[in-house]
Amino acid sequence: MLRAIVACGLMALLFIGLSGCGGNGPIVKNDVYNRIVLEPIQFPTLKSGLIYDGWVVKIDKDSNWVEYQEFGKFFWDEHDFRFLSPTDITKDIGSTFTIQGNVYDYNMIAITVEPYPNDPDPKPSPTIIALSGIDPDRSTLMTFNRTFPATQNRFAVGTFSDGHFKMKGQLRSNERYGIWFIELTNQGGTKDTIETYAQGLFLPTLPDTGYLYEGWVAFADGDTVSTGKFFSPAYIDYDNSHCLEGTIPNFPGEDFIKPNSQPANVPPSHWPLDVMRDGTVFITLEPNPDNDVSRPSPFVLVSAHLPVDTTRARTTSFDMGLVTYRTLPKIKVTFEKSP
Repeated sequence: MLRAIVACGLMALLFIGLSGCGGNGPIVKNDVYNRIVLEPIQFPTLKSGLIYDGWVVKIDKDSNWVEYQEFGKFFWDEHDFRFLSPTDITKDIGSTFTIQGNVYDYNMIAITVEPYPNDPDPKPSPTIIALSGIDPDRSTLMTFNRTFPATQNRFAVGTFSDGHFKMKGQLRSNERYGIWFIELTNQGGTKDTIETYAQGLFLPTLPDTGYLYEGWVAFADGDTVSTGKFFSPAYIDYDNSHCLEGTIPNFPGEDFIKPNSQPANVPPSHWPLDVMRDGTVFITLEPNPDNDVSRPSPFVLVSAHLPVDTTRARTTSFDMGLVTYRTLPKIKVTFEKSP
């Protein structure tokens, strides 16, 4: 019951501003359109432990989900561009799904991300990956239900929790072992200038259910490490387990220097974790709760190459580019009558 209440509240918030598109001509009164044809334009393959689930939804005047019908669980193979069976991932199930009744008895169509293979709750999860209002012209475009503006997002390489380099010219030997989503604001200061910094990410604050942001560093040699989850880029994240005891910025980030604290996928020879080598830094949207905390989701929002020039550690802020145009779902939907 709690999950349903939370999900309804989130969905009410996210439904604002939805729109449909396309058109196959007006529907004919009394015709029953019970077939849903999905044509992904851009749709990522999920990491293991998750599955997509489709729904048609009836909403009330406050946009709460008051009635819904599941039209099918499925996997998506983004390389072969096909839908796969939830019980046999080698089987192509086609792109057409069927409901009982008429799709025009509902107001909205949505796709959620659900746990797999064991979903403890048959109701829709609040992790909505694509949705749209149902267009009376029988065609619509489902997209992710939030927008991410192309505001400048930045990060800096440097450690803070070791207590070093509070002023320019102090010890900086560990600086290549940390990464923070901040804007350094005294880059042109003198040797004796106390360093200052400000917020570096400007992503919208998330609702309290469905998703969390997560920062990652991923390297060409295979190491992929989280910098921590967060719901707002204006505050510290939920995990600083690799930091020492010194003061750290009140923004998302991590120092990868605490002895014997490396994740299981990082060998001891790679610790402390040098982030100034060939790799990338990026922010994802992760399902909340997250079924696999060791790997990033495919829903990447902003990313950048990691710098390799160690002289720029703790002295330079770097830009992150918005990549949602190639990572978040876009799915054309057409409604048809049964033959």
